[in-house]
Amino acid sequence: MFDRIHHAGLAVADLAAARTVFADRLGLVVDTTRSPLPDGNKQRGADPTDILDIPIGNSELELNAPPSDGTTPGGTHRFIEQRGGVGALHHICMHASDTPNDVAHLRAAGLRLIGATEEELASDEPWTSVAFFHPRDTEGVLLEIWPTDNHRVGDRYQGDGVFTRLSHIGVVTDDLERSRKFWTNVMGLQVDTLRTSIMKGGRLIEGEDVRVLAMPVGNIERHDIVAVMPQSGGSGTGRFLERYGGSAHGTMHHFGIATPDVKAAADFVQDRGMELVAPANDEFAWIHPRSAGGMLIQIVRDAE
Repeated sequence: MFDRIHHAGLAVADLAAARTVFADRLGLVVDTTRSPLPDGNKQRGADPTDILDIPIGNSELELNAPPSDGTTPGGTHRFIEQRGGVGALHHICMHASDTPNDVAHLRAAGLRLIGATEEELASDEPWTSVAFFHPRDTEGVLLEIWPTDNHRVGDRYQGDGVFTRLSHIGVVTDDLERSRKFWTNVMGLQVDTLRTSIMKGGRLIEGEDVRVLAMPVGNIERHDIVAVMPQSGGSGTGRFLERYGGSAHGTMHHFGIATPDVKAAADFVQDRGMELVAPANDEFAWIHPRSAGGMLIQIVRDAE
């Protein structure tokens, strides 16, 4: 069904400022063939946005900002306002290996398409374009399906090479088993049981008071969906879930970027003005949201 995470969709208030954070400070480069500078790709439709695509490995960070040309803003603008005007993770985009059948499967599973006209919804024609599914049906995550394409990013867009790929997207949930069933039964993923045993209720990360399940996506370059369940409402993750995902029982939480040397990468981003939540170790570090446009970013060692 899905062979990679196509991109992590980030809602940002200011495109130029976000470019500084997610390209310059991470040592990445905007793909100007798809989103020309300075104003990006002007997506106009049900939710008008200005977009910059920043490749990382075979995935992207997609920056979505309210339109700068006077076009009436839509849902992305409202989302940013709800997050205090600083932005946040907005959606997960999965690349379809067989778009018509993959979208048909999700619709048959009861997921509701959004942003489509009544005529499109009533049509019996196969769905071959971008599709969005409602967060109420997808564990509180706005889910985008990207139609099958063969686009590959050239080496010149990979920047300084400090970060090698999008490691994972973390989704927070109040029920790890329900989340597992959605991502496996509906989305067709499998749990990495060597790292996060289902029989043990996932892997307990004691220092963060959460349990996690890792579910790999793709067979060319590994990405993971990581379901995160707080063990108590008093933890930082628990408070985040209650504030932003309580009504939907889940939402997006963070994204991870991989590097061969975590401590060197941590020094790299700190030298460029980013702040860590705590000192880095050999396996991971966290970039503080206040220096990353409201996003929580995990730096992880690239085991590949």
